[in-house]
Amino acid sequence: MFKNATKENILYLLFFASLILFDNDINSKVLIGIGVILLFNLTKENLVHTIKLHYPLLLFFGWNIISLLYTSEQKNGIKEIEGLLIIPAALLIFSSLAGKRTTLISIGIMYILVVLVATLFSHSQVMLAFVENNETSYKHFFNLNYSYKALANTINLHPTYYALYILTAIIFVLHFIKEKTVSNFQKLLLLLIFIYFSLFIVQLSSRMAIVILYLVTLFNLVQYIIKQKKIIKGLSLLVLFHFLAFILIMNIGVTKYRFQHLLGFTYYTGYTVNDSNHKIKLWTAAINANQNILLGNGIGDVQTSLNEQYEKAGLKTPLTLKYNSHNQYIQYYVGLGILGLSVFIYLLFYYTKLFIITKNSIGLQFILVVAILSFTECLWNRHNGIVFIAFMIMLLELKGRNKPIAIT
Repeated sequence: MFKNATKENILYLLFFASLILFDNDINSKVLIGIGVILLFNLTKENLVHTIKLHYPLLLFFGWNIISLLYTSEQKNGIKEIEGLLIIPAALLIFSSLAGKRTTLISIGIMYILVVLVATLFSHSQVMLAFVENNETSYKHFFNLNYSYKALANTINLHPTYYALYILTAIIFVLHFIKEKTVSNFQKLLLLLIFIYFSLFIVQLSSRMAIVILYLVTLFNLVQYIIKQKKIIKGLSLLVLFHFLAFILIMNIGVTKYRFQHLLGFTYYTGYTVNDSNHKIKLWTAAINANQNILLGNGIGDVQTSLNEQYEKAGLKTPLTLKYNSHNQYIQYYVGLGILGLSVFIYLLFYYTKLFIITKNSIGLQFILVVAILSFTECLWNRHNGIVFIAFMIMLLELKGRNKPIAIT
């Protein structure tokens, strides 16, 4: 698998491993190193082609820079721009990689392996803690001490970002399972990995990620049924899938409770939780933070504006912990206004259309996962989000042009 593009494969492997398994500082240094190594391969022709192809990302990056002109908190604004520098950096990197022979298959295998290492390590850590705590029942393994944030903290990640990485691996896994060139043994192995990754996401208890897992699985299952033209077998699989999904969620305590929190839930101690009501108040306050509907407050003034509205709305926890809006669309509405938000939405539609035109199922599913997850998270404002998204979009576009080959 690696004989035709050893150096390039090593670079991809270093990037995935440094982002998922190590701290952001290490990932940043790896990115710088990759950029320096590939700089000598950069040609004007490839750079111009890459810029033309990915101009929505540059347009979005430029719009953020323009917002600095009317930002009061310049330091905050510059910090936000620093985080977005991965966009032009990724353009340079992938301009240098144009024409390289690494396939999407080999990249997918490497990525799945890195995610598998991460998840196995996380589970080994919580299992060790489970044993050391002398738990009296295996059911306790699915409480807060070993699930949700406790599970994600094993590699210092927020559950949502961890789930994003795993969901992307699942997209690769399901794509490979459907390939005719994959042997039955390989399909069985991939199916077991899919089940394990799915269980892990459910235990992470990131609600939107679980919903997306359901949609991705359903999409691929329906696609497979249509392709195989076996309606009875397909309907049986759909019924079994929904039954197993329901049983799974209802038997993992912390996940079941987190979904119950959406509708309002009162514990035996009298403590009441209503996450839907809290989220609506948070989003309402965030929307009210916009002081310029057309242009927004400026990228550097977003958090200050949000804090002011949190205080007015009596949202003590978001104010104390300086929450973002927990909605990427609202976040950019506050900072960049309707015009900037339109640029961001155009970016998502552009890549959706591009992946449809090129019949790139992996790329299409990835961009839709990011778009849906952005309704509850500000993925583009954190290193673990923007670096991964920018890198994967360009990677999937570049390598998605290659024809699938057998997994060997």
